[in-house]
Amino acid sequence: MAVVSITNRHILPRLARVGISFLLGLWVVVGGIGAQAALAGDFVIHYAPVENLERVDVGLLDEAGDTIDMAAYILTDRPVIDALIAAKARGVVIRVVLDPTQKHDLARLTPLLADARMKRPGPIMHLKSYLVDGTVIRSGSANFTASGLKQQDNDLIVSSDGATVRSFTENFERMWSRAQPVSLAMPPAAPASTTRQPTSSTACMIKGNVNRKGERIYHLPGGRDYERVTMTDPKKRWFCSEHEAQEAGWRSSAN
Repeated sequence: MAVVSITNRHILPRLARVGISFLLGLWVVVGGIGAQAALAGDFVIHYAPVENLERVDVGLLDEAGDTIDMAAYILTDRPVIDALIAAKARGVVIRVVLDPTQKHDLARLTPLLADARMKRPGPIMHLKSYLVDGTVIRSGSANFTASGLKQQDNDLIVSSDGATVRSFTENFERMWSRAQPVSLAMPPAAPASTTRQPTSSTACMIKGNVNRKGERIYHLPGGRDYERVTMTDPKKRWFCSEHEAQEAGWRSSAN
């Protein structure tokens, strides 16, 4: 069973004053074997699947006492969502910016919908980051999904570096000011289905092909082979986003 030790947020300012490097979540024990997260200056880097990044995230969110500003490309991990809800219940001010192209557990997020906004259509918002109490930032490649936090090869970076915190704050305020309110009426990304066909409402136009070798390759509209790929085989699938295709095990035709 993994155990994550996390330094209390009230100690961090004292550590900074005496010049000790940021020590958030250094020691991790996985299956009884000690594993140390990588430390570089004011940054700590955790790696999945060796570490359970879900526990790191929940531990960080549980430490929040004032504010949490989150930018989430995809937000479906239940323990992370529950940690946000618990933070709000104890008086923490929550703000969450979501990407409109991805699936989010809006039903479970109901207690937070008034505190969430959706990026307007356009280039995707690909961040997986949040700022706790204006002092500790989490970022990295790990999406807020069960697979992203516990199964895939991902990193999770935690920092108290002042310049990094300020940069995220400026960018988050920009995204927040341009985003639109979230409601349950917003249709989530359509679920994966072997029989789903693209429609004007879902815009699921990415073709998930299975070639003669059994390789699963997806093709984007406008691609060289897109028009040549037929979708009559039940093993083939339509996808709404590249992320959805990759999560399902397809690779890009460009790879």
